[in-house]
Amino acid sequence: MPERRKDKAIDERIAVLQSGYQAILEFIDKMEQLIQFQDRIDIPSSVEQIWAVILEDIRGLISIEACALFLVDEASHEFLLESVSPQEKRSVCQEEIRLQIECDMFSWVINRRQPSILPSLVFRNEKTIIMLPLSTVKRTLGAVLILTSIEEDSITRENLKLLTLLAKQCSLVMENTLLYENLRKEHESLQKAQTQILQAEKLASIGRLTAGASHEILNPLNIISSYIQFMLMDKKAGPEIMKYLNIMRGQSDRISRIVKGLLKFSQYPNEVAFDVRINDIIVNALSLIEHETRAEGIEIIRDLNPDIPVVMGNAENLIQVFFNLLSNARDSLRSRGGEIRVSTRTKPHSHRGPGSDNYVEISIEDNGCGISEDNLEKIFEPFFTTKETGNGTGLGLSISYGIVKDHGGTIDVKSLLNKGSIFTVSLPAKKE
Repeated sequence: MPERRKDKAIDERIAVLQSGYQAILEFIDKMEQLIQFQDRIDIPSSVEQIWAVILEDIRGLISIEACALFLVDEASHEFLLESVSPQEKRSVCQEEIRLQIECDMFSWVINRRQPSILPSLVFRNEKTIIMLPLSTVKRTLGAVLILTSIEEDSITRENLKLLTLLAKQCSLVMENTLLYENLRKEHESLQKAQTQILQAEKLASIGRLTAGASHEILNPLNIISSYIQFMLMDKKAGPEIMKYLNIMRGQSDRISRIVKGLLKFSQYPNEVAFDVRINDIIVNALSLIEHETRAEGIEIIRDLNPDIPVVMGNAENLIQVFFNLLSNARDSLRSRGGEIRVSTRTKPHSHRGPGSDNYVEISIEDNGCGISEDNLEKIFEPFFTTKETGNGTGLGLSISYGIVKDHGGTIDVKSLLNKGSIFTVSLPAKKE
């Protein structure tokens, strides 16, 4: 009997050791899985990709009823709900965070920088909340909220340690992702600024050139035009001579239009700015082309927001901008028909300086022939045109670019060949 008891005790100890050994192996497996967290995320990755991996790892550790990701908004420093699983628990998670913030438990967890188990305030202590702060040495990025049953056996000390490790790794990866995204945006912004500076330098050079040369060109051109008009009045001239004289008159008029167009670069900055209602400008520009577009089977769709603020500028010059853009849209649809959509709206803009947090955005969209990628970078350059010889001077978009720039705005374009184009003009709203 004593020997049997001894053997039984040994067997029980062996079973305990085996159970403990198995638990250690499982813990090591989970540790290795979490350590490989960064390897399972592509670099650069998005917040959505990171969240998918986090969610998978959390579900592998404990049974959850809902899991939500809150990220800190850089502008307001508030914790905003970024994603939740399942979606129908969205309002529950938002209300839970609101209540935890009101009772100061949320700030305590964030400052503690450690996963914490809290009673649910939404479910009146019938559920458990696990809060995972996402923070690095430099900053707090957000928090993960996990809703689970209060009697859940999987909430062990080991699982909390694993969740701590997961939160730290996630914070590092997310910080790197956000830094990369900010760097990418700054790089794009710098490239855009360089392009605008280059374009401005080109326009300034043309302005200086035309200011000095325009009179030297127009004076002899006026003399030539006068002699052509005088010769056209001669009844004795034969039809062949009249034909060539009309060609000469047409070409001299074209030279005059080009020079006068170039003069706008040097003349516009001297214009006086007044209150301008953009919707009225759009309506006036549309009235100049609507008769032609109707005859060509082109439909114009107006989506003009009546509540947009006024801008400071010159109405005549702005009409020219939108007439040029509408004319180009019509030309892209002339042989195929289609539609032109003109829309106006107000957009917030925090970089316009104090007193002006909004700007007016005007979009002119067509479903015409579009612009090739090679030509897209050149369309605002003076004298560049894809139209046939004699149908365009290549100055319309250049002049429009200069006018918009002098109004403190921007003009951008997106286009796909055989799909259509969208030109977007942004003008700062008048300061209150």
